[in-house]
Amino acid sequence: MQLFMVTASSDTAALQGLATLSKYLFTTGLCMIGVMTVAYLWYTIGTARLARQVASQEQRQRSKGKLAQGTRQAAAVSAGGEGGVATLMRSEVILNEQPDGEKPIPLNRSLVAVGRIGTTVGWFATLTLILSQVLRTIVTRHAPWSNLFEFSVSFTAALLLSYLIFEARFHERVRAWGLYVCLLSVVTLVIAIYVGTTYNLITGSAQLIPALQDQPILTLHVSMAIFAYALFSVAFGTGLIILLQGGSGQRIAWLPSAEAADELGYKAVIIGFPLLALNLILGAYWANYAWGHFWSWDPKETSALITWLIYAVYLHARGIRGWRGKRIGWLLVIGFAATLFTYYGVSFLVPSLHSYAK
Repeated sequence: MQLFMVTASSDTAALQGLATLSKYLFTTGLCMIGVMTVAYLWYTIGTARLARQVASQEQRQRSKGKLAQGTRQAAAVSAGGEGGVATLMRSEVILNEQPDGEKPIPLNRSLVAVGRIGTTVGWFATLTLILSQVLRTIVTRHAPWSNLFEFSVSFTAALLLSYLIFEARFHERVRAWGLYVCLLSVVTLVIAIYVGTTYNLITGSAQLIPALQDQPILTLHVSMAIFAYALFSVAFGTGLIILLQGGSGQRIAWLPSAEAADELGYKAVIIGFPLLALNLILGAYWANYAWGHFWSWDPKETSALITWLIYAVYLHARGIRGWRGKRIGWLLVIGFAATLFTYYGVSFLVPSLHSYAK
């Protein structure tokens, strides 16, 4: 009996140590996201300023060329005279080739370094948040998605991971809206901390209500929602860029063109859409044996279905009807608004069978 008590005490101490480490990792991840946000803010301001400088010098070069057209002096100025963009391009501006041939965003060495620092810190922040949730899983003995605090932390990690994968593939064009992802991550973590402290959810509990005690379904069902919402959030950033660019072209030089943003947004939605569909299917299956019916028009279920239908309209309009430009940008904005309502609105504003979210 004494041996059993000693073993139990040792296990409890070990779990407490893991819980403390999980909190430290969460705090570290939060601080890293703060550093990442500062780096991306610096990068964004720098790229915008450099783009204006390059555009101004190109304009001056064109003006000089027009005034001295047909003379040898004009040819010399155009080739790299004082104040010409050619001199700036040789000494400062870096134009990295883009994977899909998109016009590159003007950069310099310091901006490239700042961007890489932000990206590296972002990867470490994502890793620390994931490790924090893994340790929380061990301590609570269930996937860390049983309440809104846990879901928000996991969502933030999924958002950063989704964004960083896109950035690794498309480099500077995606990094141009990294600041948006950073700010959204900060907001979701602040909400997580607020909910966690208000409802005493930061300290995890091994006790789950009966509806959540099917671990395989809990893991699959909620993980599909987390990654679908994360991808829709990334796609929302592309929708904003489409609208800022006026629906076509590259009116703002330091952002991707509307066409490039449209293609990136489509890539995000085409992955997130089937994930949300699988989430709805698993939820219906789970509801059948947890509550005795596949569908009850619960606000959370209904809102998730409406969100899925909005993205179905987006895919149909873009793929079948050939929509492009501002109409597609607005569909991505509307889809994200529906995602936010499904994520937060139902949890706080509408009575629901999913009230355990907080």
